[in-house]
Amino acid sequence: MKNIAKLLVGILFSALVMAPSYAGEMSVTGGATATYTTNGDDASTGKNLGISNELDFTASGELDNGYTWKYQVQLDGTSTANDDTRLEIGTDMGTIGLYVSEGGLSKELAHGVGALGTGFDYASPSTFVTSYDVDGYSNVQYHTPADMLPFGLNLKVGFAPDMNDSTLLSAKESNTTISSQAEGRSLTTAQVTAAPIDGLSIGGSISETDSEGGDANGDDGISANVGAKYTIGQVSVGYTEGGYQAATGLTADDETVYYENKFYGIQFDVNEALSVSYNMDESEKNTRSAVAVGASAGTKAIVTMEQETLQIAYTMGGATVGIADIEVDNADYTQGKKETQTVISLGISF
Repeated sequence: MKNIAKLLVGILFSALVMAPSYAGEMSVTGGATATYTTNGDDASTGKNLGISNELDFTASGELDNGYTWKYQVQLDGTSTANDDTRLEIGTDMGTIGLYVSEGGLSKELAHGVGALGTGFDYASPSTFVTSYDVDGYSNVQYHTPADMLPFGLNLKVGFAPDMNDSTLLSAKESNTTISSQAEGRSLTTAQVTAAPIDGLSIGGSISETDSEGGDANGDDGISANVGAKYTIGQVSVGYTEGGYQAATGLTADDETVYYENKFYGIQFDVNEALSVSYNMDESEKNTRSAVAVGASAGTKAIVTMEQETLQIAYTMGGATVGIADIEVDNADYTQGKKETQTVISLGISF
């Protein structure tokens, strides 16, 4: 995989050296969302009023040989740090991209159903453990050309050479974080999507780490997800199933923790302005311990966290008013812990 990454970088810079570029164009897009959030039950955080923003500064152009290029810096969240950056070169043979905290390939949200956003990804008082993804690090990717494969198939492969490197580095800078393994901790993610018939989209992904747990501490981490969404008329339904296991070297030698997830939802568009949706997200945490001294079998503990999300969205031009009501059982994988949350939002896009 390391040799593949070197090849992709070589192709990218060869294209840049061989072809001069014309003057590009700059655009600014984004949005702002104001929310009023109330939380209840158990470990809630009370009432909160907040405003989030997301601004994309995008420059694009074309090289003399017809190749295209795109550079983007994103300002988002509560910070103005340009932590999300991408540089992409489009060729007849596909797209080569360099990303920092961008370029997510994991498909745990392949079902894509939600009037305001996909289930727990839109809002949740709890944290779901789902998958590895290269967008948490600096990474290089290759994407197959559009329409090259039948049935709308598209393949994307991403490689993060150092999982210690999760911040934006300037050109020629070195990562100051010292890895505990001589060969470093790398991550590879592959994604496949397809649209075989009208209204149906299918997506899957797999990620695997290398040397994350150290050379002598067991298996590396792995995660996989596959899901689909089908829209017919005013109704959309979706389902995703997946699993995640961190490198065994990250936990005690006699214990393995892995997660099995099922996410599904249904959405009804009443008209062009009004939509309602329902999501059920289930994440099962399995903790398996080795056989203790004097025992004949090991032990296994299972906790299933469930979140139900009901959303209503009303769109007026570039503004969307929404309400999301959320209930969580066994929140944060803690048996018996319940959390509720209501989010009232106003989103403006430009």
